[in-house]
Amino acid sequence: MLNTIKNSLKNPEIRKRILYTLLLIVVFRLGCYIIVPGVNSAMLAEQLKNASGTLTGLINTISGGAFSKLSIFAMSITPYITASIILQLLAMIIPSLERVAKDGGEEGKQKMNKYTKVLTIVLATVEALGIYISYSKAYSNVFIDPGLKTGVIFVLSLVAGTSLLIWLGDQISNKGIGNGISMLIFVGIVSGLPSA
Repeated sequence: MLNTIKNSLKNPEIRKRILYTLLLIVVFRLGCYIIVPGVNSAMLAEQLKNASGTLTGLINTISGGAFSKLSIFAMSITPYITASIILQLLAMIIPSLERVAKDGGEEGKQKMNKYTKVLTIVLATVEALGIYISYSKAYSNVFIDPGLKTGVIFVLSLVAGTSLLIWLGDQISNKGIGNGISMLIFVGIVSGLPSA
């Protein structure tokens, strides 16, 4: 097995793909530390210090620690996964969508991918709005200046972060190694292991 790995690393194309994937993983990990504007990070850490065994802790594990910091990648790629599942279920119910998915070939695959990304943006907006409302009601002083302006900036930041992660996943799939979305989920979970 080691010889196989050594031989594959001698190939410049494979080396280039591995380095590209590692670069995008570093970008993902750096983004997990960029806090959304308007969040009082010290107060947030105080409020969430006992959340390790809760649903918040689970979401935080999947997002690679980004959720507990309310970073731009706090939602990770969960809206994309949800959108993908919803479209797969709808393809079983709606005949025209089923034709696009099954008989469309490469063009149909691209259309389904486009539909998934549009639905992802809608779901990410709803989820980000829900996070903002729930955090502003459940935790006092998490937002420096709670209000409409902070809410809009918060929602836009989280939606942009999710969109960037989808783009990173696509880039890893196309120019790197492996499935990009799966790779980002894997890296997010593995990054939480040392603290666990």
